Amino acid sequence: MLRMGMAGFLAAAVLLGGVGCGGDGDDAGEGDELTLELAQQNGSEQEGTATFTPLGVGRTRIVMELTNPPDVSQPAHVHSGTCDDLGDPVIALSDVEEGRSETEASASLEQLVEDELVIHAHKSEAEFDVSVACAPIERGA
Repeated sequence: MLRMGMAGFLAAAVLLGGVGCGGDGDDAGEGDELTLELAQQNGSEQEGTATFTPLGVGRTRIVMELTNPPDVSQPAHVHSGTCDDLGDPVIALSDVEEGRSETEASASLEQLVEDELVIHAHKSEAEFDVSVACAPIERGA
């Protein structure tokens, strides 16, 4: 039930452009960048990193970098679930172009690591069901 609650909150925050924008506090752990190793999936030979940088209250920059990029855009998302059992997309990221995606998300880094979420890239829009790289979003990963 908590998983669905966080996924719903993050989805609403993304759609609404953030909840509680403004204010005078900082995110817990602000300045503590998190870098994850993305593992290749389905023989894609695409691996890389995802770096999460807190930007202030309720915002995080997410940079995904993948090796061996194809000549087409690759959709990318933060999903609920696991790399082996993807749930619904929670945050749409900028497509991976020439091996790189950069997105400013309306969610704090602490929100992203609290729930069972993964960062994930698809092979292409045409082959959306094929996963090419994934990592769980967690500290110490």
